[in-house]
Amino acid sequence: MLGIEISTGSLGHGLSIGAGAALAAKKDNLPNKIFVLLSDGECNEGTVWEAIMFAAHNKLDNLVAIIDKNNLQAFGTTAEVLNTDPLAEKFESFGWLVKEVDGHDIADLVKTLDQLPTGKGKPVAVIANTIKGKGVASLENKLESHYSLLNKEQYLQAIEQL
Repeated sequence: MLGIEISTGSLGHGLSIGAGAALAAKKDNLPNKIFVLLSDGECNEGTVWEAIMFAAHNKLDNLVAIIDKNNLQAFGTTAEVLNTDPLAEKFESFGWLVKEVDGHDIADLVKTLDQLPTGKGKPVAVIANTIKGKGVASLENKLESHYSLLNKEQYLQAIEQL
């Protein structure tokens, strides 16, 4: 089945579930690629790093983690709350292939995903560097963009700016 199989939120369980699905697909000799979307703030969770080690150990080259790296999380910048930089080097040191892209350049993101290496024995991390709220002046790179709701007037302004 195509689509989103599981939505896990910010507790960091998505990569663990994805790694399990990738291992199951390998054991069943299925050609499936498993994609997991997570945030840089979510990388504070220990289960994320357990999944990173597990995936590399099991050579899950059918697993792709896309990390939205906007440097903000619910209570501050990722550098202030729990610094995970240099993120790319950390993934690489755990045995992953890493690609970094401008997460706002959809054409580059699609090209990167289309050209991912397969059969190399390593999972892949695509670090999508983004700016939270990009293109909306009242939201761009602001901590409150993480959890604020827009009223109708703010929504219309945002649509106009985009």
